[in-house]
Amino acid sequence: MRIYGNVSIRLRLLLLVGSCCAAFAALALDAVPARPVDLSGSWKLNAALSDDAEHMLEELQRKQREQYMKWRRAQERAYPSNAPPPIDVEGSGEPRGPNPSRRASMKRHQEMLQQMLGISDTLVIHQDGTTLDFLSAVDSRRVVAGSRTQVSMPAGELADSKVGWDGQWFVIDRSARQGPHVVERYRLVPKTGQLEYEMKWSGDTEIAGMKIKRVFDRITVVPLPADPAAGPVK
Repeated sequence: MRIYGNVSIRLRLLLLVGSCCAAFAALALDAVPARPVDLSGSWKLNAALSDDAEHMLEELQRKQREQYMKWRRAQERAYPSNAPPPIDVEGSGEPRGPNPSRRASMKRHQEMLQQMLGISDTLVIHQDGTTLDFLSAVDSRRVVAGSRTQVSMPAGELADSKVGWDGQWFVIDRSARQGPHVVERYRLVPKTGQLEYEMKWSGDTEIAGMKIKRVFDRITVVPLPADPAAGPVK
C-alpha cells in the first residue's frame, strides 16, 4: 500500500509540475514574431475606424458620477430624521466650485487617464531587432521583446511587465498586484498595411472594463526645408 501511495503522490507532483510548465509556456511571449514583421513608421489615427476613447471615458465617468449620487441619496435617506443637519464646513449653503488647488489636481488626474488610455492622434514606432520605441502625444517608452521586467504604471503602481510577440501580434502586458492590469496589442493588418491597436484594462482601476480599438494609417513625414540663415547642421 505504501508503494502505491508513493507512486500516486509522485504522479500528482508530475502532473502539477507539467500543468505549471504548460501555463508558463502559454503566458510566455516570443522575442521574434512567427513571420518577419516591422511595425516601424509614422502613424496617423484613422478616426472613422477607431473607437473614440475620450468619449468612452466621458461616458464611463458620467455613469460613475450617477452611481455615486445614487449611493449618496440612499445614505441621506438612511440618515435619522431627528438627527441634526450636517455641519456646513464652508460656512455657506451655496454650492461652490473646486478651489484652484483642487482644479489643478483634477486636471493632472484627467491627463493621467488620457495617458493610460493612450489618447493620441499620432504614433511613431521604431523597431530595431527586439527593441521597439513608441512615441505619442502622451507617452514615450522603450520595450524589449521577450523580456519580463517590472515597470511603473502611470498612477505609480509597480507592475510586472511581459513584452513580446504572440504570432503576428506584438503584446505589452502589465499587471500590478491587487492593482490595474492592461494588455496592449499591435499588428499590421494583412490586406491594408494599416496598424491595428487594441487595449484592455481590468483589475483595481477606475477604467476597468474599458476596451479600445484603434486603426492607424501610415504617413510619410516630410522633413522641413533647411534654413539658410541657420548654417550647416553640425
